[in-house]
Amino acid sequence: MKGTFFSKPLEWNIETDKESWTQGENINGVLRLKNHSSESVLLTNAGVAIAYADIKKVHARTEGAMKFDSKVLFSESEIKANDQIELPFSLSLPTNCSVTDKKASFYLTWGKNHAESHLMLKIEPKALFGKVISLLDTFYRFKLKELKAAKNGVEYKLIPPTSRDMANLESLNLIFSMNDENLQMDYEFQVRKLDTAGVTNKINKLAVKSKKVLTPREFSLGKDLINQDLLLKSIEEVISEVKLKSVF
Repeated sequence: MKGTFFSKPLEWNIETDKESWTQGENINGVLRLKNHSSESVLLTNAGVAIAYADIKKVHARTEGAMKFDSKVLFSESEIKANDQIELPFSLSLPTNCSVTDKKASFYLTWGKNHAESHLMLKIEPKALFGKVISLLDTFYRFKLKELKAAKNGVEYKLIPPTSRDMANLESLNLIFSMNDENLQMDYEFQVRKLDTAGVTNKINKLAVKSKKVLTPREFSLGKDLINQDLLLKSIEEVISEVKLKSVF
């Protein structure tokens, strides 16, 4: 990913080693600055940073839209006439950082006060989360509707299958997060339940929540390999609980 902007007499060029990142990765790259003037130019907190912001506010140039996280600054207080300097950088994304969705995103910002220009970063969920969602699709026929950033995690909205044994399920919101090295899955089912207490029968909707925390040995067989059997066992425990406690 590359970006360039000019603030006379300075030319700023930034380049990263990748086009997209997953949660917890490092954003590595280099910021290059060239002075086209015959005089030295002062640099005020010049460098590069990552920030999180509402996309609409960024487009509208709303003041204070950027919420800065981490930054790397030039050690030089000025750039000499007709000189060029470089700033290699490595900025860490938090383990449970927000992913890029329709509403908000992380941005790479740079320049004086590390905020004169910006590029939107594409931050994706951990690959592990997608593999668990694939298990829900393959073995239980839950279909992904959308995913979005959640507080300290990633929220997946899923549509339940139309099978008779799950006809009471209207939707599933599943939030993934990492708790130290453990995988945490917070389930929230919207369930339809027949209410026969009144004069006439009616269908009520209620939320049924469940939480599972799995250790690395329970969800992983090593690098890039999931423990499918134990993950399926964990999923089955949750879904069976909903089936048994909900009557359509």
